[in-house]
Amino acid sequence: MIRIVRSALPAALGSAALLVGVGAAFPARADDPPQTANPAPAPNGGHDHRNDPAWQACKKQADDQNLERGEARRAFMRDCLKSAQGTPTQPPAG
Repeated sequence: MIRIVRSALPAALGSAALLVGVGAAFPARADDPPQTANPAPAPNGGHDHRNDPAWQACKKQADDQNLERGEARRAFMRDCLKSAQGTPTQPPAG
């Protein structure tokens, strides 16, 4: 009986050490934070300008005027968006 315990104990300890090593190398998925559909918010406070019709219209105007990247284009976009803030994006119904 002691021979069985002496041969089973090293095998059990070896298996336990192997499992601990595998567990350390591959941590459980439950430790990872859940992934969201949109993990990174937009840098300007969550407003995505690509979905803004006013921004798209101003960008098209800047492209039509062939404004190069730089201060002139930024100033044009800033002024265009300021003027577009007061106008409704959709015509009133009725």
